[in-house]
Amino acid sequence: MTRPDMTARALGPARLHSVAARAASAAPGAASADSRPPVLLVHGAYHGAWCWDGWVERLDAEGWAVHSLDLRGHGGLAPDAAFRTDGAEEMTADVVAAIDAIGAPPLVVGHSMGGLLVVLAALNRPVAGLLLVCPSPPGNLPGAARVPLVDESALCPPLSAAQAGERYAPHLAPEALAAMAARLSAESPRLLNQRYDLRIPVDPAALPTDLPILVVEGGRDDPARHPPGQDEAIARFYGAGHLRLPEAPHNLMLGPGWQGWFTAIWNRVTDML
Repeated sequence: MTRPDMTARALGPARLHSVAARAASAAPGAASADSRPPVLLVHGAYHGAWCWDGWVERLDAEGWAVHSLDLRGHGGLAPDAAFRTDGAEEMTADVVAAIDAIGAPPLVVGHSMGGLLVVLAALNRPVAGLLLVCPSPPGNLPGAARVPLVDESALCPPLSAAQAGERYAPHLAPEALAAMAARLSAESPRLLNQRYDLRIPVDPAALPTDLPILVVEGGRDDPARHPPGQDEAIARFYGAGHLRLPEAPHNLMLGPGWQGWFTAIWNRVTDML
C-alpha cells in the first residue's frame, strides 16, 4: 500500500494529516471534488491515523480531500503528563480542532471509540455527515453493554498481538497481526472507563434533524464490546442508516477484504450525501 504524499500539522496535542483533493482523479460520473465535502477520519482507542492508510489512498485516488487525525497520545505522539486523566472531553476537543483546521464542514468518519467522539464533535461544529464504523455506544443507549473497568492508576499498555487479534482483527495472519499490534499506543484509562461504564451520554435531539448518518456493523466484531444488535440499536438511536457487513471484523479498514468493505460502505455514503 502506497500512502499518498500528506502534509502534517500539529493541532495542540493532536496531529492532522491532509491530502488535497485531486479533481482529475474523480471516478467517471462522480460529483466533482469541488462539490464534495472534505473527509475527516478519526481512529479509536489504542490506534492512530495509520489505521486509515488504505482508505486515505482510495479516497485520494477518487478525488476526495482527505484528512486523518492522530488524537493526543496516539499514532506516535508521546502522551503528556495529563494523558492518563484525559477523557472524552479532551479527545473530542482534538476532533473539533481538526474540523476547525479543515475550514469547511467535513464528512466525519469515526471508528470504534472515534465513532462516539465524532458525534460529540458534531454537537459543537457543523459537519456534512457522520459515518460511524463499529462505533462505541452512547452511554444512554438503552440496553448498551457495559465492559469491565480498567485500573486508572497508570496508562493502559498497548494490546498484545493475541489480544488485538481477538478484539480487532481475527482475519489477519500472524505476521500482519504482529505488525498491527506493534503500532498500537498506550491508552488513557479514564477514556476507556468512561466508555466501558457508559458515562458518555449523547442527546440525539441536539443533532441537526437533516444530518446524514450511517452506522456500519461488522458481523465478526468482538461480541463482548459490540454484541449482536447493538450497532443497529445505535443507528435507531441516532435516526441513522445501518449497514451490516457479515464477514467484516472490527478493524475492517485493514487486511484481506478491506477493499470490498470500503466499496460497500462508500457506495452508501455517496448515496447518503
